[in-house]
Amino acid sequence: MANNIKDCEITEGNLKAVKDTGTFGGPNMWNLHVKNTNGWWESVQWMGVYSIQKFFKTKLPEYQEQKQTTRYKLA
Repeated sequence: MANNIKDCEITEGNLKAVKDTGTFGGPNMWNLHVKNTNGWWESVQWMGVYSIQKFFKTKLPEYQEQKQTTRYKLA
């Protein structure tokens, strides 16, 4: 875990938020899961923390994004 993003899973009723520990899309991406009628978790959406937080009462952890400045130089 070189990027320091920790595993996290929050379950409330038939909804579960699973932290995406990769860096594609930024450090605040989550997978929303819904429990089906057979009791299995189905992944339904990959989303940012601000979008998924609307479904949960528990405050989901949020990482501060590092700003990268790109400097261009005329060749």
